[in-house]
Amino acid sequence: MRIQLFEFIDETIALFNSKQAAYEYVEGRVTSVLSSLFSEKDDNVVLIRSRIKNPDSLREKLIRNRFYQEYPDPMDTLAHLTDIVGITMECRFIRNEAQLYHKLFQCFREKSGNDFVCIKDENCYLNLKMPQPQIQRNGFTIYRMDGYYMFNNERVNFELQIKSLVHNFWSEIEHEVVYKNPDFIVYDMFNRDMLGAIRDNLDVVDRQLEIMYNEISLESRNAQIGMDEQGFKVFVASSINELVNRKMKESLGFATDFRKCAASIAQYIYVRDFVGGDHNQIRMLDYLELLNDLNGSPIDFSISLIMEQTYQHRNPFCHITGGFMQSKLNDDFQWHVFFMMIFLLRCGSNIEDFDDYIQVYYRLVIQPSWLKHAFTSLSEKEAFEVRNRLEEMMADAIVSHNTIQMVYEETMYRLMNCFETLVTQVENQYASIDDFRKDETKISSRLSMQVHEIFAK
Repeated sequence: MRIQLFEFIDETIALFNSKQAAYEYVEGRVTSVLSSLFSEKDDNVVLIRSRIKNPDSLREKLIRNRFYQEYPDPMDTLAHLTDIVGITMECRFIRNEAQLYHKLFQCFREKSGNDFVCIKDENCYLNLKMPQPQIQRNGFTIYRMDGYYMFNNERVNFELQIKSLVHNFWSEIEHEVVYKNPDFIVYDMFNRDMLGAIRDNLDVVDRQLEIMYNEISLESRNAQIGMDEQGFKVFVASSINELVNRKMKESLGFATDFRKCAASIAQYIYVRDFVGGDHNQIRMLDYLELLNDLNGSPIDFSISLIMEQTYQHRNPFCHITGGFMQSKLNDDFQWHVFFMMIFLLRCGSNIEDFDDYIQVYYRLVIQPSWLKHAFTSLSEKEAFEVRNRLEEMMADAIVSHNTIQMVYEETMYRLMNCFETLVTQVENQYASIDDFRKDETKISSRLSMQVHEIFAK
């Protein structure tokens, strides 16, 4: 005589099988909607995969999660299964996961409670108030949201996941090697550490692949200037460093290590004048001619730099970092040489060129185009306040270290990732402006420690 548990499971599986047509329709419909929202306009999405939970997997989940004890009948059980249909949006790189998640707020509008309805299909809903990213059993994070689709006046649940290629690869490996391997019995601290180390290495691989992808893309995009981004920056950085060394020896009798500053100036020039620009070949020739002219002209590094006015900006990040840099123009020799070269390479007044650099620095560290889509759950005024306050915290943390390292390429990249993580954490943790205000000091202190670690490397 079979125990009641299996009678319940058989009934549930039978009901599940009877609804296959509805599940297949919802699977296809949700996949189609997401494809129309993302695939055509966002090249970060490389694939949208879907599946319907198979009966064996359903049977195992019913037992593992004790659904037979929690819900009275098969209909109620299926109504509480959040992943009958599973949708995965695969993106290229880890950094794209958060970007795609934030774009969902542009594609779904808040309706009631936790429900956000799709702008292209009023039958498609997502819960976008779930904290993201979520922590998995293995300790790693994932962007996962519950959703449902209304079909014939019936709610069919689906689960949406956002995974980079590396994270998707890792989840498949972990599932097959760990959870489905009958010989993997002792899942102790050593094994967890080993798996964690492998996962960390995959994150490094992800970053390397992203760099390579960006370089290849820029090579084709900027073929007209005769070199890729890296080639251009190396050439300009080398030329600037050589110029500074030669002219400094001529005017002062010695030279300093200017390589990282030269690389940062080259990055600034590239972002400022070449990314997305037209007539790049002409611009390139102009810079070659300018560098040649500077080689033939005297440069006195002992002369003070004059700013036409005190730098001010309504944006808190620009105001704080710009004010700090201006205070160092003639007080710190490294900063002095850094901005002297920027002023020589630009054609405006000193204050105009200075502001121009601060704007580019802001774009590289803060990513305002991404930030403006954060905190959509708050009112426009509240979101503006939170964004400004976080920018202010970030600027204060950076300038507190009183070092030109803040403009080095590798430092700016780490600061960018640090700020992106901060925004995501705050957005997920604080549902109201009042909660955020209460914890401002704590948030600022935590950020300061993280920035300190960046400068300590």
